[in-house]
Amino acid sequence: MISRKILIVEDSCDLRQMLGTVLAARGWSPILAESGRNALYKLKYEIPRVILMDIRMPDMNGFELAAILKKHGVYRNIPILAASGYPDYVARQRCLLAGCDDFISKPFSFAALQTSLTNLVSGERPKAIAATADESDP
Repeated sequence: MISRKILIVEDSCDLRQMLGTVLAARGWSPILAESGRNALYKLKYEIPRVILMDIRMPDMNGFELAAILKKHGVYRNIPILAASGYPDYVARQRCLLAGCDDFISKPFSFAALQTSLTNLVSGERPKAIAATADESDP
């Protein structure tokens, strides 16, 4: 059976708890981390199937965390879904360059979140992100 563990890295306590509760109800096993540093600590003890992380966090932002994870031998193949309140092209590009595998704009629906997570764990690269990654700078 494929692991359904998901590491949720979100500095907002309310949103982190809500995401954990909703995703648990949908069959995921959430691991909750309130910061990039806390996520690195938790990864020492549990390896998730996928990571959902906020981009704007106080101690280590999501770009920094993604770059660290993608350089690490054990964590580099864990898909990362970046979540941000910045829905623009620049935020998407920065996420992809840092090593994130997909991007979702806040606020998002749980249906959209579930679709993104399902695509990531199945190895499917989202078409919107693939197109964005292939575009050259104007």
